[in-house]
Amino acid sequence: MTTQVLELHPGDEFVELYKVLKIQGWVGGGGEAKILIGEGHVLVNHEVETRKRRKLVVGDNVIFGEESLIIAASTRPATERVKPVKAPKPAKPKGRPSIKF
Repeated sequence: MTTQVLELHPGDEFVELYKVLKIQGWVGGGGEAKILIGEGHVLVNHEVETRKRRKLVVGDNVIFGEESLIIAASTRPATERVKPVKAPKPAKPKGRPSIKF
């Protein structure tokens, strides 16, 4: 069994279980991860876990098949997440339009 480490950066309190399976490349996508977790194929801290969005914190151990992962704290800062800037909406005309006959 191979054991890997996934680091949580400062400011990240947890990571959801199904995302760990995706990040590690153990599954093809989130849907597949959720199905396998729901069927009981994943262990967290050596117990079967069926909650797909289980919040994993530093010290948790995830086992999937022959793969193992430990959640660890990182001292390196995470890369900044920049929010996209939205263009302002055009102003709506006020009042009722006048109708001329």
